[in-house]
Amino acid sequence: MKYIDVTREEKRKIQLLELDILKEVDGICRKHGIHYSMGYGSLIGTIRHDGFIPWDDDIDICLLRKDYVKFKEICKKELDSRFFYQSNDTDPEYFLLYDKIRLNGTIFKESHLSSYDIHHGVYIDIFPIDYIPDNSLRQYFQLVCFHFFRSGLMSKYLVLGARGWKKKSIAAVLRMLYCWISLPTLYKNANRVATWYDDAPKQRIMNFLTPYRLKEIFSSDLYEEYIRHKFEDMEVEIVEKYDLFLKQIYGNYMKLPPLNQRTTRHTLVELDLGLTTSQDKQKDRL
Repeated sequence: MKYIDVTREEKRKIQLLELDILKEVDGICRKHGIHYSMGYGSLIGTIRHDGFIPWDDDIDICLLRKDYVKFKEICKKELDSRFFYQSNDTDPEYFLLYDKIRLNGTIFKESHLSSYDIHHGVYIDIFPIDYIPDNSLRQYFQLVCFHFFRSGLMSKYLVLGARGWKKKSIAAVLRMLYCWISLPTLYKNANRVATWYDDAPKQRIMNFLTPYRLKEIFSSDLYEEYIRHKFEDMEVEIVEKYDLFLKQIYGNYMKLPPLNQRTTRHTLVELDLGLTTSQDKQKDRL
């Protein structure tokens, strides 16, 4: 599989296109009183750089599951036609367990999804945050059940040729073990397990979809208070306890990583940034 080398100029263009998507998301959320928070590398970028981490090329936002569902429903009617809300409902061959908003007229085709007939535009990720029990045994049981279904889903869904030899070998074995369960069934059951306790008394919260596992478990009050913070040429919403969140996952998040680690994690097989950003359009009017 042949990968594309993205230039510095292209990476900045990708960031600005993602910024246009984020402005649309922020506008809808503010209009309807929906809270979200920048997450992970995007949250580090917000605090440490007042914008993107310079070598990063994606945006992650997080919403409590109830707000995630509400936002998805509103987008069916109010999302600008420049954008596409991607979920399994709108894109039947899309089986990731979190949604994306893609920019129409662009291509940002990642190797691990390259063989599927889905929208491949520039995007931002939208993660649901779910509730989990305070009891450690119940937590463990829920996590084991979730990862049983998610491991099968990812091994069968992600393109085999996009993996390194070790992950490819593991995925090949898992595909045989899970051959009797369909992708829709794995997808449905992973979501069902993640939301087991969303209607129970609120104790702990977790994003099941990151590699941080137990580092992702926080008190439910983490997503109760929000503040606005500068991000590029706009303001975004973040959890007020962002320092607690970032330290628990990353440690000293204000320290820059070594030069050899300042890279993107995305591997692309096709790239087309055909649409201009809103900033480009403003320049064209001058």
